[in-house]
Amino acid sequence: MSDKTRYLVVLDARSAVGRIYAKHNDGFVSDGEINHPILDCTQIVTDSPYYIFATRPLKKEGKSHQSLYLPHGSVAVIHQYSETEPYPIGFAPPQ
Repeated sequence: MSDKTRYLVVLDARSAVGRIYAKHNDGFVSDGEINHPILDCTQIVTDSPYYIFATRPLKKEGKSHQSLYLPHGSVAVIHQYSETEPYPIGFAPPQ
């Protein structure tokens, strides 16, 4: 894949991590009842049996990125996409 690969990490809103990112996220996806937070990440590493390592850019001035260790149980799904192609169906670019 090219260096323009991105990942939409959908968190389970019922998990502790999902509740933490309920307000500070990059969007939501709904299952019809619950809005699950999305983190738009530039890198993920899935080689740990317990955690997913994720890196996401921050929009605040003076901050470059945030590195996270997300427990597997807090992640509902990860969608990989390319910045050079249109956003996946159902997703819109961050505002």
